Amino acid sequence: MFCLLVLLSSTFVAAVSAQDTQSVTVITDDETRELLFRAEDLLGNGLFQRAYDLLIPEEARLAGNPLYDYLLGVAALDSGRYSEAIFSLQRSLTVEPAFSGARMELARAYYEVGNEALARPLFARLLNEQPPPPVRLVLKNYIRAIDAVPATPESRLTAFADMNVGHDSNANGSTDNQQFLGFTLNPDNVETSSPFIELGTGFEWFVPRSTQLSWTVAGRVSQRVNPDASFVDATIVSGLAGMNWQRGAFFGRARVDGYWGAREGKSNEAYGGLDVLLGRRLNKRWDISLGLRGGAQRYDDAIEVLDVNRFLYTLGLTHHFHRALVSLQAIGGDESRVHSGSPYGNSKVGGRLSVNTKLGNSALLFASVGTLKSDYDGLFFGAVREDTQLTSFVQLEFQDFLTKGLSIAPRIRYVRNDSDIQLYEYDRTEYGLMFRWTGE
Repeated sequence: MFCLLVLLSSTFVAAVSAQDTQSVTVITDDETRELLFRAEDLLGNGLFQRAYDLLIPEEARLAGNPLYDYLLGVAALDSGRYSEAIFSLQRSLTVEPAFSGARMELARAYYEVGNEALARPLFARLLNEQPPPPVRLVLKNYIRAIDAVPATPESRLTAFADMNVGHDSNANGSTDNQQFLGFTLNPDNVETSSPFIELGTGFEWFVPRSTQLSWTVAGRVSQRVNPDASFVDATIVSGLAGMNWQRGAFFGRARVDGYWGAREGKSNEAYGGLDVLLGRRLNKRWDISLGLRGGAQRYDDAIEVLDVNRFLYTLGLTHHFHRALVSLQAIGGDESRVHSGSPYGNSKVGGRLSVNTKLGNSALLFASVGTLKSDYDGLFFGAVREDTQLTSFVQLEFQDFLTKGLSIAPRIRYVRNDSDIQLYEYDRTEYGLMFRWTGE
């Protein structure tokens, strides 16, 4: 019933606003009056987008006219442009502080973006103005919804175990050329295909502090075995700890994360860093976000020339469909060398498109494709090096497969690395089937 009343609130308020606007004093010409009448008619028929498209081209000319700002605010609000609606309705009330219709729509706009601290006093003031019974009921329900503080979710500790089996066309990520600069390459440095099995286990501890703030701690240990390329068998230990928050139209996260890796049982590499993201909900469909990541990548003494300090940023735009998310990210940053004379410092630029959608009641599809160009600072075998890497990934996950808590997910990953230096050119295709059991 509350949702229905919220949906009908604009209709109820229209009756109040019709009387309310009669007391608003503005000077308009015939052209402007005709524009406002047409916009009001469109809004009355629920054609919010058309009303917005009609009004927005006249903003430079008519901004400051309280009736125009009110109608533009309603059109923006009901077409999902909350920030524009707030700005336009505030402008209307600046000129006509007693305009109850504009105050009602501004209260709704604040409510939509989650700014309940500003929305509630406006709803309460409107309630004190003795509105008609239908509008009064809507106002009371808005206030009840704001005052009903949701219970903080319970902490949740989830453990999981997984197995991934498949085939890797290039387990060591190497060139398929047998020779380089007239030298025969060590077989370990030449493309080697192999089946693989990867076993992993881990946990996630979710600790909410309120409906707007939560802490997360997670960890995972995995072992990957490549029967035909045992020299790249890998053990990985990874973890993260951080917070997620949201307030009104804003959301974000801050966390530390890292991993330690070993090859054939010997320590090989480690990473530790900080990951921060700040985002804003533009309207019901669109989010924008800025992410920053910095950390230290270190290798064992034999290959410490690879050590770098990493700084990356992402600028993301996400569209929310009914059952899907589509995200586009711009990527940039650099990796600065740690040791003098190392050629491995580089700058990066690229982008990624990803889709995450629900299929039916228990299936999820995730797909992504991206490209990343790395321009290296130093010379490799006397030549300048620039790599362009294309990556793509598709996974279809069936949840609660046969029994509760068991998921099965076929997946395909493809990587192609083009380089000015032939030694670093390769492509790699991995087919896998993952089984995961999750329990609380």
